[in-house]
Amino acid sequence: MRKEGKRGGPVISQAKKPLRFYLWRDKWLYLMLVPVIIYYGVFKYAPMFGAVMAFQDYNIFSGITGSRFVGLTNFINLFGKVQFWNSVRNTLVLNLLNLLVSFPLTLILALLLNEIKSKWFKKTAQSILYLPHFISWVVVAGIITNLFNMSNGSVNSLVKAAGGEAIPFLSSPGWWIFTYIFSNVWKEVGWGTIIYLAALTGIDESLYEAAYLDGATKFQRIVYITIPSIKSVVVTMLILQISNMMTIGLDAPLLLGNSKVMAVSEVISTYVYRIGIEKAQYAMSTAIGLFQSLINIIILLAANKFAKAIGEDGII
Repeated sequence: MRKEGKRGGPVISQAKKPLRFYLWRDKWLYLMLVPVIIYYGVFKYAPMFGAVMAFQDYNIFSGITGSRFVGLTNFINLFGKVQFWNSVRNTLVLNLLNLLVSFPLTLILALLLNEIKSKWFKKTAQSILYLPHFISWVVVAGIITNLFNMSNGSVNSLVKAAGGEAIPFLSSPGWWIFTYIFSNVWKEVGWGTIIYLAALTGIDESLYEAAYLDGATKFQRIVYITIPSIKSVVVTMLILQISNMMTIGLDAPLLLGNSKVMAVSEVISTYVYRIGIEKAQYAMSTAIGLFQSLINIIILLAANKFAKAIGEDGII
């Protein structure tokens, strides 16, 4: 269709093409999405049907469709268990301590790496810092045990050689929390810098040059240019970490924990493991998972609303 422009020139308006045109034009891109869609469909969305077990007196032989519906009975029984609330408390405490230590440390480490001018040294340092993320928690637990074992651990051997007394890193609740936070930070702090380093590369270099000409020191350039430039990324990462306050992976507390520190090492994931796998209480463990997901969503929405209240964009 041809139309006359304001100055008399022809303007060609393209008719809206059907959906099949774009599907065929970008068919290879959509084809690459197929494995991702299948993965999320099979392992993320299909298992949601199993959430109905939380409202049933689930029987493994009758299955989901044949088990008796009991409403909120599982949740009432769950909320009456002291051990469940202890696991909730431990999950929140460990996650909060880990956040208070790892979040600022990750940001500081990214800022320090960004200031390194030698490319080979920067790449080497990044590789060394990223490496622990790819080590299995089984291996990390073995390393931590060899380092902090009270009788023959490397750290306690040095302490005793210096005339001190052995420290119960893995058998005292307070020291166990320290060891847990230390191992988590060592394993993940380098990997957490990736997002920040990517954001730092997008900062306009002319801002640094102008600040340098105005006499700003390196510290002032970091405070007044670098940090404000990546503030939105920092807020987004903080919201995402806060939204997982009720979630801790099974590996670390299960492998590092023991009967002497059960009062602080029993978190929601290990509690679900014990009642779901060891005691075969599938309905109860499903109820815990549903409760955990609901609380995480509430925390996410609250953190996002707070971010918007202080002038940030948030993630929703």
